[in-house]
Amino acid sequence: MYTVGAFEAKAKIAELLDRVANGETVLITRRGAAAALLTPPTALRQDRMRALSDLKRFRKTCKTGKVDIEALIAEDRP
Repeated sequence: MYTVGAFEAKAKIAELLDRVANGETVLITRRGAAAALLTPPTALRQDRMRALSDLKRFRKTCKTGKVDIEALIAEDRP
């Protein structure tokens, strides 16, 4: 990951976009703290697909049994 300060990023935005287009991730900092992260769109899609896959796998492990929704609602009513 390439890290650059905000002032330098402003001056070199075209170069940074070229780096990102080539698959690199760029972290932009402001006063030493992370301010923005430039990532290639394909990396974002891969992260989403991985997250969805993890959620599907997690849902299969969750067993709630039979739940009576009406009874749960009635418990909260005075």
